[in-house]
Amino acid sequence: MKYLVNLLRVLVGLLFIFSGIIKANDPTGFSIKLDEYFSVFSADLEAKQDSVTIFITTPDGTNSIKKDIQASNPVIELKAKNNPWKAVSLGNNLTDSVYFSDAVIYWGSQELYTASLNAEDSNTVLLKVAIKYAVNDQNVGEQNFVFNSFNENSQSTTVDLSDYLVSNSRLVNFLQSLRPYAVSLAVFLCAFEIILGLSLLIGWAPKLTISLLVILMVFFTFLTWYSAVYNKVTDCGCFGDAIKLTPWQSFNKDIILSISILIILIRLKHVKAIFSKPFAARLLTVFTLLSVGFASYCYHYLPVKNFLKFKVGNDIEKMATIPDDAPSDVYTNIFIYSKDGQTHEFSLEEMGNRDLKAEGYVFVDRIDKLISKGYEPEIYDFKMMDEGRTNDYIEVFFADSGFKLLIVINEVESANTKTMDELQDILKICKKNKITVYPLTASSKEDVEAFRHEHQLDLPFYYGDKTNLKSIVRSNPGLLLFKDNIVHNVWPSTRIPSTKRFLKQLDK
Repeated sequence: MKYLVNLLRVLVGLLFIFSGIIKANDPTGFSIKLDEYFSVFSADLEAKQDSVTIFITTPDGTNSIKKDIQASNPVIELKAKNNPWKAVSLGNNLTDSVYFSDAVIYWGSQELYTASLNAEDSNTVLLKVAIKYAVNDQNVGEQNFVFNSFNENSQSTTVDLSDYLVSNSRLVNFLQSLRPYAVSLAVFLCAFEIILGLSLLIGWAPKLTISLLVILMVFFTFLTWYSAVYNKVTDCGCFGDAIKLTPWQSFNKDIILSISILIILIRLKHVKAIFSKPFAARLLTVFTLLSVGFASYCYHYLPVKNFLKFKVGNDIEKMATIPDDAPSDVYTNIFIYSKDGQTHEFSLEEMGNRDLKAEGYVFVDRIDKLISKGYEPEIYDFKMMDEGRTNDYIEVFFADSGFKLLIVINEVESANTKTMDELQDILKICKKNKITVYPLTASSKEDVEAFRHEHQLDLPFYYGDKTNLKSIVRSNPGLLLFKDNIVHNVWPSTRIPSTKRFLKQLDK
């Protein structure tokens, strides 16, 4: 048992040190995972809000619609308007026309009611709509909208449902309050893992070390179990982007680790200190400073070892392309029927062998069910959309040969603007050397326009997914120089190259 305990002690200690170093190499990525967990847990534990019932009374009668009260946006704009009037000529006489328009009532950004209008005479009331809204059968307010012929009929009012919000628990508020400190927590946990692993290896304060390891494993095992069972966070980030684990693989790994730590705890007497207490304390202090310093360095600049897909030397187009002979997703038709209050699924083959209608089944829906996953490229979500998010210009980017510069500004609102002068110098070199610049962001068009004018950026911006942009470079902004479609170099906003260094890159 003595040899088993010491073997497990070495293996567990080394694994914790390895895990901590991998996370410390990319604290930004680890903080993103922590923030994701905080968001998921707070969302799952968030208080269930009441719904507001909206009664819409028109000449055709009264209908009701239910809308959930949004805790993040309890103040709703109720507005009505109609589209521009369009004339339709009657016969050959151009003076005889009927005018058409569509009247629309919105609840926030959602369309609540729509009706067609047609008019021949001015100053005619064409439609009256009464809107009443209630929460828990209690009337909250009402609004009447009148649509007149040839008018714009733009009307609006504000519906404040703040008084009807259900308060969240303290746990939800606590989890939400942790989100701004995700980076600091990431740095702390990286160093904590390394120090615990080292403490176990050298046998320093074994009872305290093992107790902390047990607490940490209970926490991690719960996270991975929750991810696996509810499929909430599909990558726990245990080993960063260096080693990708599925939720169930992470959970099984934590179970094995927990059992190993319990064995060490039961036979704690076999864990002996290697060094004296004063020397061990000094050693742990030095490693604590080194761990925090290393994680802070990687956060301020970039990971020392880049495990992201957009690392130097990678051919992005090749990694994002699906081969012609690659297998595609295979789906089958599934028909959903209900009987006795329960739903049942049937394949097309099963339906051919049975008379479901005669058996008392009622058709509900038809869905396409995935039965075989096809080929998925390593990079599958890299897009460069226009401001309307309708057209993807990624093929234009790939077709651009020679050198090109991708500037990733995940959120312009939180971008590091202290080095904008250096960035402007790089942009001037690009213009002089006919290097196309592709700014890519996940911010709104309005925020981008304000950012462009503030920093005098005469560049068209492209738009992408926030999560994808964070996986390209761990800096906001970050610069990636491409030669054809191969990543030639990567720079964070804190280390933008001088014009001389940038020009040297163009000679390589």
